[in-house]
Amino acid sequence: MVQLDELVKHVDPEAYQKAKFVIQENQRLFAAVEALQHNNLPSLGELLYQTHWALSKEYEVSCEELDYLVAEVSRIPAVLGARMMGGGFGGCTINIVKKDKSHEVFEQLKDDYFKKFNLELTPISVSYIRRDSYCERFYNLIIITNYKL
Repeated sequence: MVQLDELVKHVDPEAYQKAKFVIQENQRLFAAVEALQHNNLPSLGELLYQTHWALSKEYEVSCEELDYLVAEVSRIPAVLGARMMGGGFGGCTINIVKKDKSHEVFEQLKDDYFKKFNLELTPISVSYIRRDSYCERFYNLIIITNYKL
């Protein structure tokens, strides 16, 4: 990071911002692997939020609809983390949600989202991780999309 600061920051601020994001995202990835290895979903959830806002504000590949979804679920205690997914500028977030709260979380989002963006949301529940893990027993991954499926 020191070399990036010394060599790029003052020459090309936009390239600096993007390169800094990549370095920090790699650090978040290693931290996410460790969180998964230790079944530490609260840490993984926080990393998802950090990644989303970095993608939005630093790498500049999010959009108003995705930022809205992530901001809204961040206020819901049953959601541990969320971020945009895919290539950016689209309509999907991935969310770590307490298993018995997935439907409730979706219901909290859909009406206000429709009023704001005139788009309907679709939830997709995803099976993941090792069978018999802490994650599998207590949490779902929910993809929320405004794509017509």
